[in-house]
Amino acid sequence: MEQRLRGKVAVITGAGQGIGKGVAGRLAREGAQIVVADFNAETAGATARELAAEGSEALAYPVDVSQPTATQAMVTEIVATFGRIDILVNNAGVAQTKPLLDLTEADWDRVINVNQRGMFFCLQAVAAQMIRQIPEADRAGIGLADVTGVKPASSSGAAAPLRNNGKIVNLSSISGRHGRPLSSHYAASKAAVISITQSAALALAPYNITVNAVCPGIVPTAMWQQIDEDRGRLFGSQPGEAMAAFINTIPLKRAATAEDVAGAIAFFCSADADIITGQALNVDGGFEMN
Repeated sequence: MEQRLRGKVAVITGAGQGIGKGVAGRLAREGAQIVVADFNAETAGATARELAAEGSEALAYPVDVSQPTATQAMVTEIVATFGRIDILVNNAGVAQTKPLLDLTEADWDRVINVNQRGMFFCLQAVAAQMIRQIPEADRAGIGLADVTGVKPASSSGAAAPLRNNGKIVNLSSISGRHGRPLSSHYAASKAAVISITQSAALALAPYNITVNAVCPGIVPTAMWQQIDEDRGRLFGSQPGEAMAAFINTIPLKRAATAEDVAGAIAFFCSADADIITGQALNVDGGFEMN
């Protein structure tokens, strides 16, 4: 495999299992040094050990992304270890299937705190670090006002540096494209991911940091297994029936794999996508076409 990411340091949240684990593996095969960030220390460690056994440099980092102080501490420790961060994949997320009228404040807060709030503050912390590490030779026309580094380029029309200074990819979902009566809080959080992606792409463009989103469809992971079980309890279906019904509506007639999603993310993280920012790409077999 072409190593498009050789020498890059990539942080993937929620990388202990599922899509995140697939992304960690793909970026490692493309040459990146990997930080496996996950709430579950055991699965994070297992993923990091697997990557190391395959010859990649990988570090496990247990973190609760819903806590901004924890993500900021993570960034500080990663930079102390690797010296920089070049790629962030905001993959950590939780889902729940529950009718709108039955949702509690606790249900809402749990999903929003991880999928939306956690994603935003992790992006903010890593973006500030990416700005701090811009080479001195590339800083013409960019004002760095304070330690956070987030200040727009001057209005003098000075061109941004040609060198890419960071890649951020956020995991949204096809549920972020339309309302979902049985997962309204999840859909709201994933719609927010697309909006935040666009806002961040605009804010970080002067620094030549690109921000994009990927919207997976049905991917047979632990999350989708839970969705299938939740729908079974709601509608009396047998295990696997709900997922099969969804898959039957996909034009390509198959679910996506973690590797399918990882391929799209690897593209956004590579130099092939240096001119692409603020986009949200569906990876769903044609389930959503917008």
